[in-house]
Amino acid sequence: MSGHRRILSITLGACMAFVAVVVPGHVGAGVGDPAGPAESAQVATRGTAVQVAETLPPPPAPTGPAVLRDDSLEIPPQSGSGRRVVYSKGVQRVWLINDDGSLHNTHRVSGRLDQPAYGTYSVYSRSPFTCSKAHSNICMRFMVRFATSFRGDNIGFHEIPRRDGTPMQSDSQIGSPLSGGCIRQLTDDAILMWEWAGLGTVVVVVP
Repeated sequence: MSGHRRILSITLGACMAFVAVVVPGHVGAGVGDPAGPAESAQVATRGTAVQVAETLPPPPAPTGPAVLRDDSLEIPPQSGSGRRVVYSKGVQRVWLINDDGSLHNTHRVSGRLDQPAYGTYSVYSRSPFTCSKAHSNICMRFMVRFATSFRGDNIGFHEIPRRDGTPMQSDSQIGSPLSGGCIRQLTDDAILMWEWAGLGTVVVVVP
């Protein structure tokens, strides 16, 4: 298990508008393999044009740019209640929080400081495999979409993307805001997010 990932049980580039169509039997195959299923065996196609889950109204939040801060395991204050994912742009970390407020998991990520906007969203689309609309040689697995960028691109959580099969950043760089738009995760963390954050899951973006 990665040193970046902490599972606690206290009772407890731009992103793309594509949904994966995979060869039967490949969705689970090779999930634990860093290289993943053979990309040649998967075809990324356009995702749904209709949002399938309501987006919640954003709460009051700072409007200025995020500032990268030191890592912290503490759940950010004023980050909502109930079952949700909390994503701090400043800390570059996410928290998966259960219905009763207990912490299911927390891990470092690599997103961007300027997007998405602070607020409350919900997961509206998921793809086990997807590729860039602008660069078809850049692909990623376990996409969980919840927001859109200032250009209208989808934003979601996913595994570190690969360009021509080569990861676009190292595992050790997770925690730095290196993404072109989405929120990158280590493979194990991307799988955990994929399994936990189904359609309609609330996502709260905070400083």
